Amino acid sequence: MANPKKQRSKRNLLIMPGFQGRMILFIILAGFSCTILNGYLYYSYVVDSYAFILKNSTLSQDLIDLRYRDLYVFGLSLGGATLLVTIVIAIWALVITHRAAGSVYHARRVIEEIRAGNPKARIHLRAKDEFRDLANSFNQMMDELQQH
Repeated sequence: MANPKKQRSKRNLLIMPGFQGRMILFIILAGFSCTILNGYLYYSYVVDSYAFILKNSTLSQDLIDLRYRDLYVFGLSLGGATLLVTIVIAIWALVITHRAAGSVYHARRVIEEIRAGNPKARIHLRAKDEFRDLANSFNQMMDELQQH
């Protein structure tokens, strides 16, 4: 059976779906655009150049067909590598946005708790979360306000 803590963290990866979704969608669209651009440039330059060179060569038709197969495999590999890099960057961005969104979510929750009447509530973020300096400043401000 899977670890419940890991399941919980995977389920809560999209803390702020609007913000995180826009970031991931932008990265994926940029990656697909790069893949299409790579394919177009690859086809228009490399394949056309191959066609010209191989048409004027003295190679047998079997060798020419082999060159075209190699070119096709290289094109697929290039497209696959571009898509793979896009997916890796999208996953990395999801982790980074999770850290930022989690910090904002927690800070908003603590502010609502203070507004509801608990002036001792404080923002406690994980070591890898973003905005730790902001949380520390907020906590110091609340400590100073409570002293007065």
